[in-house]
Amino acid sequence: MKKLNTILLCLFMIGFFTQKSNGQELQLFGPGVHQDLDHLISTRSICVPNPTKDYEYNFQKSFETNVNEAIKRERTAFKNSKIGDYVHPQYYTDPVDYAHKIIVALRKAYAAAYDIKVVDVPLDISVTNAAQNHSCKMISCNQFTHQSSCTGSPKSRLSDQVGDWGSCLMGYSENIAINTSSTVEAAIEWAIFGMMYDDLACCRNGHRENFLKCTYDNSWRMGFGFQKGKYSFGSNRSYDAWFMTWDFAKKGSGSNCSWDKDSGAKACPAPSVVSIQNVKVQGQNGCNALSVTWTSTNTAQVSSFEVYQSIDNKAFTRVANLPASAKSADFSSEGKEARIFVKALTKSGSFFSSRLVGFDLDDCAENTNEAPEEDDETIVDVTDDVPDPQPQPQPQPEPEPDPDQIGISPNPANTYIRLNGAPVGSIYWIYNMDGRIALLGVYRGGIIQVSRLKAGTYVIRVGDKTGQFVKL
Repeated sequence: MKKLNTILLCLFMIGFFTQKSNGQELQLFGPGVHQDLDHLISTRSICVPNPTKDYEYNFQKSFETNVNEAIKRERTAFKNSKIGDYVHPQYYTDPVDYAHKIIVALRKAYAAAYDIKVVDVPLDISVTNAAQNHSCKMISCNQFTHQSSCTGSPKSRLSDQVGDWGSCLMGYSENIAINTSSTVEAAIEWAIFGMMYDDLACCRNGHRENFLKCTYDNSWRMGFGFQKGKYSFGSNRSYDAWFMTWDFAKKGSGSNCSWDKDSGAKACPAPSVVSIQNVKVQGQNGCNALSVTWTSTNTAQVSSFEVYQSIDNKAFTRVANLPASAKSADFSSEGKEARIFVKALTKSGSFFSSRLVGFDLDDCAENTNEAPEEDDETIVDVTDDVPDPQPQPQPQPEPEPDPDQIGISPNPANTYIRLNGAPVGSIYWIYNMDGRIALLGVYRGGIIQVSRLKAGTYVIRVGDKTGQFVKL
């Protein structure tokens, strides 16, 4: 047994690489690694069968089409008709949200066929920080690896964020990738497809197993980190490339753990968040056309704006592509209801999206009776075991303005709140009256969705400022 453990540990430590080319586009990824306290150290824990043949990514087709063609082949190869279609996310707020939603959608496609009980492994800010640190460390160390004296190890990076191994951190999985796509969206798509369906020559599908593990339960959390930097692919070929890290971590119950807290991505430069605010829609020409206006921060980082529209809950379509100086867009519309968001593309190849705005085309008036279905600020789910706040208070009038307090409206709130006096890009924490964290995320200047909170009184903290509101 000792000899077997040594062999498995060696497999865990050694890096394997694969390289693809499409013109001057190149991609590498190392082995998917996994370790937890319930099993021996191993590179794989097979749940969903592995492909027996590699399939290259077709850059002439969409990511969704590539994946569904691969799934169609697997239904036949695995003799399993229960594998579902992959449904690509239509709306996503930033690269972290995008990478998470793709993995959730892939897990959902395979869930019924292979008993994947937990489809959505929630995002966690601590795990995301650890993943982001590693992506930046690989650039500064000039190393593409899971573990080294310079980059540290997955265990050490996660422990720095959440607490001690064996107490706070009970297990982890990690995938890493690098490629030279022009945008981070394209980089995420190509890397995930390669790990899922084009991995045999590299790592015998260890990445795929980390993404699709059926052993993830409600104690696991996910994080994603990305950064652009120079990398040499050999023969004096050095290109700008996206360094990406997917981390999964198993929560422990130690009293000193710092799960769901922002310990800071200290290995990375301060992020330049583009916040798209004040998105408003008006009808024109009897609502045969719409006009959307917005404001934004950090406009020097923006290369262009895009506007997307969904009619009657159909897929989003890009209806405008505008220069960085734009603050409005006009476009045609039809149907009963339009859902619209504005997307800022940055000069580095990243992006930030606004909140969703609903517009009632029948009445030719903005739908202000309900909040957007999805919050563009929140990056983690409500904690699993948030108790009912006691006692249940009656709604209270909004307090007088105070320079040390955060202004909150509406208050009482039903589905969402807005903040006054909170810096854009800052981390917010929402606590119930028992002092337990109920929600946290990055404030981007729009709304914070609170519809998932139970009725009661809550305290929100941003930096050294606090505020209190009532959830109906």
